[in-house]
Amino acid sequence: MPLFRVTIHGRNFRLNLEGKREKFGFYTPRFAEASDSVLAEQVALEDFRQSAEYLHLMERSPDSEDDQPVISGEDVAEVSRQEDAGKRPAGLAFYREADE
Repeated sequence: MPLFRVTIHGRNFRLNLEGKREKFGFYTPRFAEASDSVLAEQVALEDFRQSAEYLHLMERSPDSEDDQPVISGEDVAEVSRQEDAGKRPAGLAFYREADE
């Protein structure tokens, strides 16, 4: 089965990273085996939602009913098999979201 790299993009996470609660987003790459790119995105997102990293992030990010955190898959690409691909997930690369 083909291997895909999926960039997961999180938005709308209210975190206290520098002593002040602000909105942050993040990117993180994940790998998924799937028959096509659409299924790979779904597999990567579901695996990420089940990860301890995501669950911890959700605990730290209070949300409101009308402005909840969102994750999506982007830049889905088939990649060649590499020994290390998917064995250790990469961390989250955070960015500060602009005030609206």
